[in-house]
Amino acid sequence: MGTAGARVQIPVSRSLGRVGRRERRRRRITGLLRFAVFLLLIFIAVWAGVRVAHAGADAALYTGHIYVVQSGDTLWCIADEEYDGTVDVRAAVYAIREANRLADSSVRPGQELTLPYLGE
Repeated sequence: MGTAGARVQIPVSRSLGRVGRRERRRRRITGLLRFAVFLLLIFIAVWAGVRVAHAGADAALYTGHIYVVQSGDTLWCIADEEYDGTVDVRAAVYAIREANRLADSSVRPGQELTLPYLGE
């Protein structure tokens, strides 16, 4: 009659306590390691995205050739001569300015310009 509601306490040895702590520590370290790998993957993805986004801004990546500005040259003259009317001169001037990061259309003798390939 007295045994039905009584709780039985099972003694826990010290080794089971250590095993429990080790297991918790192992799980915590595993979780932190997974989180670190996740952050690393996010960082790599963002870095790659930024590199791709800025890839077109580098004049070295434009295919084309280098033109050395002569005395009396303007961007309009260069675009008209180099592209032989295959491209609209306005579009060619814009492409040359973008490829060389020029603020305006002025050029000086001796300046090297990257003339991008504009296709046909």
